[in-house]
Amino acid sequence: MNRKLTLALPFGLLTIGCSSAPPKPQIPSLTPETASQLLHYSTKAQTWLTHVKTQNPSCDYHLDIPDQLNHPAQLDFDHIVKCGAAPAPLELNASVSFEFDADAQKWVIKRFSS
Repeated sequence: MNRKLTLALPFGLLTIGCSSAPPKPQIPSLTPETASQLLHYSTKAQTWLTHVKTQNPSCDYHLDIPDQLNHPAQLDFDHIVKCGAAPAPLELNASVSFEFDADAQKWVIKRFSS
């Protein structure tokens, strides 16, 4: 009887281990390059930047992307316009939210506001 239990127990544990769900894939970090490309290809972001540059040609988008060790699904940035090394005046500033689209497996702009 003990021999049957000894043989059945590892097989049962193996079956339970194999039938569990696969681990959830980790969300890749949002890189500065990806964020820049998303802003570049966003019509709303480019229209705003064109307006800002008519006021001050030295202005551009600048994002300080934090460490993403906890793999967040969304990142929010306020005051993303800088003119030279200085922050832009409030009337020229903008904010953006990036979100990881799990279906498409890529980062997208969720919200852009100026």
